[in-house]
Amino acid sequence: MSINTHTTTTSRFSNIKEREALKFSANKGELFKGIQIVQPAISTRSTLPILGNILLEAGEGELRLSATDLEVGIRTKVKADVIQTGSITVPAKLVSDFLKNIDDDKEIKIEVLDGNKVEFRSGRDRLNIVGLPKEDYPVLPEFEDKKSVQINKEVLKEIIKKTVFATSADETRYVLNGIHLIFDGGKITGVATDGRRLAFIQKPLPDDSLKVKIIIPTKAVQELLRLSSESKTNTDSLNASFTDNQASFSDGETIVLSRLIEGHFPNFEQVIPKTHEIQLKLDRGEFLSSINKAAVGTMERGGAVKITLSKGVLKAQASAQGRVEAESEMAVAYEGASFDIAFNPLYMMDALKALDQKEILLEFTSPLNPGVIKPATEDGYRYVMMPMKV
Repeated sequence: MSINTHTTTTSRFSNIKEREALKFSANKGELFKGIQIVQPAISTRSTLPILGNILLEAGEGELRLSATDLEVGIRTKVKADVIQTGSITVPAKLVSDFLKNIDDDKEIKIEVLDGNKVEFRSGRDRLNIVGLPKEDYPVLPEFEDKKSVQINKEVLKEIIKKTVFATSADETRYVLNGIHLIFDGGKITGVATDGRRLAFIQKPLPDDSLKVKIIIPTKAVQELLRLSSESKTNTDSLNASFTDNQASFSDGETIVLSRLIEGHFPNFEQVIPKTHEIQLKLDRGEFLSSINKAAVGTMERGGAVKITLSKGVLKAQASAQGRVEAESEMAVAYEGASFDIAFNPLYMMDALKALDQKEILLEFTSPLNPGVIKPATEDGYRYVMMPMKV
């Protein structure tokens, strides 16, 4: 599904004519930063040449830059001295390559000349390229505030970092190619799974009026992480708005737009174990180090690390085709019978690296049932891993 619908907008860009000439100047550093912000949405595989372009729209006192690959769109604003309002699309790579060799404090003058010829000039440096008209560019949607909510940047960043690694890259399981977000009852829930592991996180949300369930594609999720981490606006929150098939996240200057994945996300609640037979409190860093040591030589596809519990000891061990054997032991408060279970080491490491708490809880029921990793002092996160046979 492409980003190709729009609603009425009352912005300062509303009256720009599609074939109107444009002429403005801007600081090179600010202009180049704006291009870098939208460039991740540029299509690198499309057969449509215009998707390799950035849309420039000069309004009253500022320039708006937009890019899209028909799945994800990014739009941002840059201060500009606008002499003539107008719009044009220009090849992103050519413009970026030209500007990156100019000092940040220089002024860049941009003007549309005859037809769609665009001139970029800074002192004695000049780039002339042929652009394409705005009317040929996909229409990015304008969102209204009827179905929107404020999300704290740090909360959204935490949700993404602690779930995104569990998304699936298998295009035949398209519904798993993103993070499932649920807004309901004053809570925001994030879930991701590839069918062999599942990451779940739930955080409080001040606004309890919105009830929405969406699946955001992984590419858009990565741009949301960037927006949450690198945003320089004074606000602590992003405004999230939704339609039936699209979503937007804005910090007031930059907007990330995404089409939503259609389909029903699996019933994740039945996957998360409600009980356990064994629970260990471990130092996260020490356990991660043990898994790393045991996994030496077994990182190739299908490798497994076996965890063996005996009185007072957790042993992580692995072997690879009879050529490599590695093991690491750590002291634990375990008094039960001997217990063995095996997991993909990369799956364990992903979760242990994403968590920032010093202590974690490791929970097991049987060698054939899923294992769980969660913070020792927080109840809102669960990471579920299917065991492997060894």
